[in-house]
Amino acid sequence: MQKIKIVSDKKLICYSKSFYLFGKGPRLYVSTELGGEEDYIATLPISTTRKFLGGVRILARALRLEIRCGIFVDESTAIVSYHGAIYKVDCKRGTVELEHMFKPGMNNPLAFTEIRGVEGFTDGIYYGEYYLNNDRDTVSVYRRNKDGTWTSVYTFNSGSIYHIHTLVLDPEKGIVYILTGDDDSESAIYECRNDFSEVKPVVIGKQAYRSCVALPGAKGMVYTTDTPLEDNYLYNLDFDSKEKKEIIPISGPAIYGKIISKNEMLFSTSVEADSRIKGLRYQFTRKLGEGVKDRYTHLYYVKIEEESIIAKEIFKARKDIFPMGACQFGTMMFPAGDGKLVFTCQSVRKYDNKTLMIEAL
Repeated sequence: MQKIKIVSDKKLICYSKSFYLFGKGPRLYVSTELGGEEDYIATLPISTTRKFLGGVRILARALRLEIRCGIFVDESTAIVSYHGAIYKVDCKRGTVELEHMFKPGMNNPLAFTEIRGVEGFTDGIYYGEYYLNNDRDTVSVYRRNKDGTWTSVYTFNSGSIYHIHTLVLDPEKGIVYILTGDDDSESAIYECRNDFSEVKPVVIGKQAYRSCVALPGAKGMVYTTDTPLEDNYLYNLDFDSKEKKEIIPISGPAIYGKIISKNEMLFSTSVEADSRIKGLRYQFTRKLGEGVKDRYTHLYYVKIEEESIIAKEIFKARKDIFPMGACQFGTMMFPAGDGKLVFTCQSVRKYDNKTLMIEAL
């Protein structure tokens, strides 16, 4: 195992060269150095009831009253996603304002993605709609404009996908990939060119293509699967033949990951319940999904080399006693930012809502 240490008792949401932005329920804190003093700057402009409930950790988990993800749009301004909306945070002035509402039924995207320097695409911050789309409505990709408004730049037709997991960039090829789920017919990796005017599936139609984390390479893509229904793997997909090769089996569905260089990434697995169980029973069952091998969230490191792919587990943390459905999956998430190798933990013993740093790989 690598040398990993706790650097904050709060969740690191995102960071720039100048600021680290933390969240604890609806409250925001900033620091100018990791491990340094974290100063309270503001509370999200929400109802008094939500502020109170979000201040109690177990209630924040159960009611999803916490900041899910964020990203800096410049050195001192960040956007954060919280329970159906995006808020703009000025770390210098200590102000927060509502910027954008998601469609009804959507709480948060899995992550924001910055597209910059990809030929044929407009620079900006993007997200894909991620929600319980049981009616199989349309699903869109949105881009943030310079004035803080958001515009739909591509829409999947009704019935084609359940939701969007994430966007993955390949600047060298001028491609943006969209990873979608969740049923077999909806699980796919789409290739996009020229500001989403050209969108086509690379692979589609199996749980083996249900992914949230991927690292493009010269001839294909290394990606993880995200299914509680069957065994999960880290795969290498050859774009020419469309053949996938198992690199290693992984301990569970992989929802969160981060590209840390052009040939390296981190990802974690999730401890989640059997999704075949429905209704209230799903919220409180202790039964693991078929694709979840134990009650630990595992952190993996991947590196693509010329003739091989290195993949290894570097850390794990045990799921806490609270139910996976009602009180969130046990997992590790990755704040947006370049430089430090940091992650935050959710619903695990000892590390819940804390930020940890990898000191060496």
